[in-house]
Parts: sequence; structure tokens; C-alpha cells
Amino acid sequence: MKITACIQLTLLACLGISYLQAEEATPLFNGKNLDGWTALPGGTWTVEDGVIVGKSPKSEKRHGILLSDKEYSDFVVTAKFRVLSGDSGFYFRSEKVNNAVGVNGIQVEVDSSQETGGLYETDGRYWVDKPADLPVDQQYYTPGEWTTLELRAVGRDVEVKINGTVSAKLTNDIGRVKGHFGLQLHGGDEMHVEFKDINIQELTNEPSFVEMFNGKDLTGWRTKGNWVVEENNVITLNPRPGESGWQRYNDYLTTYRKYGDFVLDLEFKFEPKGNSGVFMRIGDRKDHVTTGIEVQILDTHGKEDFGHHDCGGVIRTSPPKTMAVKPAGEWNHYTITLIGSDLKVVLNDELIQDLDLSQTDMKDRPMKGYISFQDEAKKIWYRNVRIKELK
Repeated sequence: MKITACIQLTLLACLGISYLQAEEATPLFNGKNLDGWTALPGGTWTVEDGVIVGKSPKSEKRHGILLSDKEYSDFVVTAKFRVLSGDSGFYFRSEKVNNAVGVNGIQVEVDSSQETGGLYETDGRYWVDKPADLPVDQQYYTPGEWTTLELRAVGRDVEVKINGTVSAKLTNDIGRVKGHFGLQLHGGDEMHVEFKDINIQELTNEPSFVEMFNGKDLTGWRTKGNWVVEENNVITLNPRPGESGWQRYNDYLTTYRKYGDFVLDLEFKFEPKGNSGVFMRIGDRKDHVTTGIEVQILDTHGKEDFGHHDCGGVIRTSPPKTMAVKPAGEWNHYTITLIGSDLKVVLNDELIQDLDLSQTDMKDRPMKGYISFQDEAKKIWYRNVRIKELK
């Protein structure tokens, strides 16, 4: 069952919970100089009469990027641009990297074609969403003229408008949820592109999502298992030789503090025959299974006859409505909402659990407890682990 109507912002909207508060719009570019921006090697960026001007010769092979110093998460950005020659882009939520491009992430395509306004992921999925191929009399973009861009990114939903018309849209996307803005000069092209009137309205969640890992170490978590922090804040379990079984609760990766009502948003992947689990409201760290609630992680992609112990199942309680897990080696996306006794689980854009726990064998579990990731002595990866606590 697809729940597209429920994911316009997040599942919270369907639960009647206020999600967004808008801050005042502020300039990302002050119209005078490049304060707040850093130019990476490749091409030149200048300010002329209130306009950011980017140029590079065809002989320049590097992708010159003008990168915002700050990172941003949820926002509405408006800007005006015109392309006098070449292929440019407006990056958002991007990550700085040490290569000829300079960044990884998604850009709004900005060039002299009707692909302008599409979404392209550098060093990733490449084209994520292209604008519709329209007849000439219906086209809303004229190359070389000043063009209005409106970009809205809220959680994992993204919408792009060019001159007021939606050109690209993503729902529950798997890409980055925080990062830098970047203006691009494409390497190998004769480039002349201009931007002006760049303004941002930051959108803050009330209450807010918080990253559960700091990207450096396991502060806030306890474990005797071999969990390590890798690049891009990926948390990996590398089982030690001889480890086996699921009753080694001290080896689970468990929070120091307890949580009550929340939305837990995360990604995971596993190797073939992988096995782990997301535990919530654990009352006793010495016994996760009988004092907590587990949403299963298991390599059961393609399984047609499945039960509560298969991926997406609530262990000892409820099988998933559908088998939505991807094959081993691919990233999956869980959004788990737990409010009182109501539990909803979305896996890869599929609503797979919608339970009143008070009507199940889980009715006596604590209403507040620890969150934990299971060590089944099988390699597992987690990333983008965020929580929104709810009053």
C-alpha cells in the first residue's frame, strides 16, 4: 500500500502533528561580495552590480564550485539565474569532497536546455528526476533570460519550480538531508552563468529532528560490540571472530537515555543473510527481547510467505503488510512512529505496520525506554539516524 498522500511532509501530517515553522527569509548572497561563500578551485566567481558572475574557459577541466560556508537542512530558497553559455547547477544539501568536481549531492540543473530545473545527483544516481518534454508553445524556460528558481526541501521531500512551474519533485527521497549550497561551473565547457537575489527561508521542525550520532564516535550510546563510525556518519557492526547468537545484549548498540513518543528515521543495509533489529522502549538493558519492542531487519527480499520474524515484522506481534525490503547490499529507509500505544512503520515508502499495541501481546511493555540496534553477529550498516521526540 503506497501512502503518497501521507508523505507530503512526513507521516506526522497524517497524525495531526504540526511539523513546520518558517523563519524569516534572509539573503544567502548579500549583493556586495562573496562573504559566506567559498570558491573551490576551477573557474572564477566575482560580484558585478549585485550579481554573482561565474566564468571558466573550455580548457578548465575542474568543476568550479562556489560553496556556501554553512550547511542547511529544511528550507525554501528562491533565486534568479541566467546562463549565457555552458552547463551550470544549483547544488543543495551537498557534501564537499576532494576530487575534480568538489562536491557530491543533488543539483538543480541549470543550462541552456529544457532539462533546466531537473534534479541530478553527482557521483550517485545521476538523473533523479527530469522535467517533462513539452512542446515549444508550452515551455516555461527561455535560455539566456533571467529565470526564477524556487527550491523547497522538507525532510526527504523536494520540489523545484522554474518560473512558477513545477519542474521536478521527489517524495521520500534517499538522498542527503543536510549540506551546503553550491553554484557550479561545469568543467570542459565555456562557462558564463549569473545568479542574483538568492534568499532562504529556513523551516524548523517543532519539535525537531536530532541526529543520534555525531559522526565522530559513539557518544550517547553504550556497547561492548564492535560497532564503528565510518565515513559519512555510517555506523557499522563488524562482528568479531567467534561471535554468534542474539542474546549478547551488552553487544547491542543502546542509547544511554530513554525515549517515550517519537519518530525514528534511519537507513540500513545488510549483507546476504543479514540480520539485525531496531529495539524501542526497552525497560531493562539486560533483556531487550522481553522488555522492548523490536522492528525486524532481515534479508527476506522477495519472500512471498512471511511472518512477524521477517523484515518489517514486529517480533512476536505482527507480520508486515507487504515485503518491502530491498536486496542485500542496497540501502533501505525506515520511518518508525511510536505515540502512546500507536505504532506505524514505513519501509521504503510502504506502510507496513499500523498497530494499536494495547491490543497485542506488547500491551504491557514500558511507555518509555532505551533505543537499541541489535548485534546478531552479522555485518550491518546504519546511517542518517535521526529522532524527533514528541510531547
